Amino acid sequence: MRSLFLSTAAGALLFASAAGTESAKVTGAAGANHKPGEDTKMIQTDRQNRNVAYDDAANGMYPESDILDEQVDADHYQMQVVENNENIRIIVLKDENGHAQYKSIFQKHRHLVKVIDFDQGMVFKGVIGT
Repeated sequence: MRSLFLSTAAGALLFASAAGTESAKVTGAAGANHKPGEDTKMIQTDRQNRNVAYDDAANGMYPESDILDEQVDADHYQMQVVENNENIRIIVLKDENGHAQYKSIFQKHRHLVKVIDFDQGMVFKGVIGT
């Protein structure tokens, strides 16, 4: 009974750790149809528009760009869009040394913007017009 529990727990842990990756290889037998040496994709995430160019955010392309400029003087930082899908957009602002200083989270359906200072915490939270 104990070995069954440990095997199940180990399998769940391996599955959960693979969930955060772009794809995973199955090294053991994946089932009756698995051919040795064949890679099997278990998980594939859909990250649209990941790592959009810095200039897109800096040029005011997004509704939250004005808020970022007002709250943190965004002109002094490099902006990088790290996630952009139908629900959310996350922009990270980095200093001249490449260290992340601020993060903007825009929930598109609610028009909610959060600006977070990595040292001080929440800087701004509010609904904006688009």
